[in-house]
Amino acid sequence: MPRNAAYIKGVDRLIEETPLDRVLQHYGLPAPEKTSGEHRMPCPFNEECRQSRYGNLTINLDSSAKLIYAHCCDVRGNLLTLIHGLETGCPPSTDRLRGDEFKAAVNILKQINGLVDSPTPNDGQSTESAAKDVPTSPAVPPPENIPMRLNEKAAALVDLWQDCVVDVAEMSPPAAAYFRERPWLTPEVCRQWKMGYLPRNARSLLRGTVIFAHQNEAGDILSYSGRDVRFEEKWQKWINDGRPEKSKPNKHRYVKGYHRGLELYGQQADRLNDRRLKEFIGRHGVVIVEGQTDVIRLDSLHVPALGLCSNKATDEQLAKIERIARQATQGRVILLPDNDPEGEAGAKELTWALTQRGLTVRLPWSRSSHDGRFNGMQPEDLTDEQWQTDLLPSLQ
Repeated sequence: MPRNAAYIKGVDRLIEETPLDRVLQHYGLPAPEKTSGEHRMPCPFNEECRQSRYGNLTINLDSSAKLIYAHCCDVRGNLLTLIHGLETGCPPSTDRLRGDEFKAAVNILKQINGLVDSPTPNDGQSTESAAKDVPTSPAVPPPENIPMRLNEKAAALVDLWQDCVVDVAEMSPPAAAYFRERPWLTPEVCRQWKMGYLPRNARSLLRGTVIFAHQNEAGDILSYSGRDVRFEEKWQKWINDGRPEKSKPNKHRYVKGYHRGLELYGQQADRLNDRRLKEFIGRHGVVIVEGQTDVIRLDSLHVPALGLCSNKATDEQLAKIERIARQATQGRVILLPDNDPEGEAGAKELTWALTQRGLTVRLPWSRSSHDGRFNGMQPEDLTDEQWQTDLLPSLQ
């Protein structure tokens, strides 16, 4: 069999063996709710589709090639075409993937499946001599987040938060339930934090989720994330189904290319310079939590918190926490993790890492503290009375 034919056959086999949900989860997208028929999702190929009510993409779940069809822009293809669109936000440059575009999509498919290519020497040439002919790759630049207003492709969406619905009467039932369970997410608070429910006819792949604007310390919007309003329902179903790893639901979805590990949610300087928050930081320390709504809830209690957007901190986040803590509060840090096993494990690692940097770390609650009354709770669940009566006194 010619080498080219064998290569194509191998690619076809890899496409057939790759579950669609594995690819979607790689990009932070929800998995299909069924295993046959069609799966619909927003078209990833161009902005016009995302703004159109017809901008859906259909994936044939019964096809081994995962054939796709974009109803608005008429793009057709298979799983590789979908990967190309999710990576680039553009359709193939010709009627189908060819050349470098095809190779790039194949390499990403291999990465998704945990496969690594080995260099293949030319016929009659040793591995050593072949390696000498390969030019040295330039150093990979460190990751950085560029403000959306400076990104030509993203600039049109920098004010996406203004498209949000903040009145529960105008939301879908699952979204309305999400906000009613969090009455402190008032319309005024949503506008202040540039977040809210993005309706399904909106101009973004995050449509149908609760979106959050992520800002840098200067206040520029870097990206958006989306929170699945049906996550709790999907999580319970996942548990009832025996916790299958391949279909584990995602609570948050982050835009491809945004490096959340470089930032802290709520880090904008004008917020931390607020007189009331500044006094708290100076007296007690900087508070570190996991999620976006944890930050917003504590802010409504006049507690200045910064969010990791995870239960673990990156080296860049540790450095940023250290800088803020040393500048504003003599190196004092307060950890308020989610009171579940994952949050507890992350808090232990974070306490060790911050202590190694010479910071003073305090933990006002845990799963077992206060006679276990806070077991299973998150900072967003706190009432004003619980904060004032149970937690704040331990920081005095």
